[in-house]
Amino acid sequence: MDTDLKASCEYDLSFPFHQPQTATEKLASIHAFMEQQQLITEYLISGPMVEHLEEKVAALFGKPAAMWCPTGTMAQAIAARIYAGQSGTNRLLLHPTSHLLLHEHDGYQQAHALNASLVGQWRQPITAELLDGNAACAFVELPQRHSGNLLPSWNELTALKQKANQVNLPLHMDGARVWSSQTYYKNRTFAEIANGFNSIYVSLYKDIGAIGGAVLIGEQAFMAEARLWRARLGGLLIEPWPMIADALRLLDIRLEQMPGFVARAQQLAGLLVQINGIQVDPQPPHTNLFHVLLPCSSEAAEKARDAAAQATGVWLAKRFWAYEGEHQCAMEITVGEKAAAIPDDEFFNAIKIMVASIKP
Repeated sequence: MDTDLKASCEYDLSFPFHQPQTATEKLASIHAFMEQQQLITEYLISGPMVEHLEEKVAALFGKPAAMWCPTGTMAQAIAARIYAGQSGTNRLLLHPTSHLLLHEHDGYQQAHALNASLVGQWRQPITAELLDGNAACAFVELPQRHSGNLLPSWNELTALKQKANQVNLPLHMDGARVWSSQTYYKNRTFAEIANGFNSIYVSLYKDIGAIGGAVLIGEQAFMAEARLWRARLGGLLIEPWPMIADALRLLDIRLEQMPGFVARAQQLAGLLVQINGIQVDPQPPHTNLFHVLLPCSSEAAEKARDAAAQATGVWLAKRFWAYEGEHQCAMEITVGEKAAAIPDDEFFNAIKIMVASIKP
């Protein structure tokens, strides 16, 4: 990646997706928030500040308990280990796009001795008929990031929950980006969306923009065991309070902004129907994230992105996902504060020039 070219661009739509702050500015914002809220340093993930965050997130999702974790990878591994121990089987049901399969170097298998059965198609959600009761649990990502943040319809989601209940299969929600799902579900609450799931994980850095952290949510007994696993896996950080304070600082702000981000994603995606040779998926976007499917390798896409950046001053994306074929890849567009602010013509021209620059 040409970091100098990226730095020279007037508009940068890559991660982080909100208006950037220097390290000094970020720490100053956290300090000001803690002073305003009269929060103090806490050690080993204990104290009123982390309890407030856990209680707040648990209430949002209609569950009695929650636990802050340093990473989502750890939070989801903990959920899988608990369900495997309860069921006596090490088999997980995973969609082919699952984070466990694509981004964790087979940690579920190498570190936790779990096995995966893949269910579903790449650009389709997991549906009820794919579930069976011979697994420890099913991981359901809402929304599916590598399917363009695809969501099942409300009827499909309801049927999925009903089938899992019928076959006594625990459902775990990979809700890393669930914060953007309410618009698609006609502004149903997070508790309504989560009802029927046995546990939920949410990220605090992706759409929320905090400096790190995740929350695992579930029933009291489940969360009590989760706290044991967090300690076993080395998750008891000495001073995690900057991450926790930053999440508290930003959570309500981002949830208020999110409907606007989703609407802006739909506007930007709508502009691209005028450009031949590409496909937006889903169209219209279900959330604040969508994919632009390109007929080339990821290497060719990177070169075309650079050509567009040089011509327009717009940096469109950091990387391109090439999981679906040798000569096709997906450019991921996520709308946060930065993408929400880009003028229509600047975005459209950058995409148009990029597509014209593709040399498969």
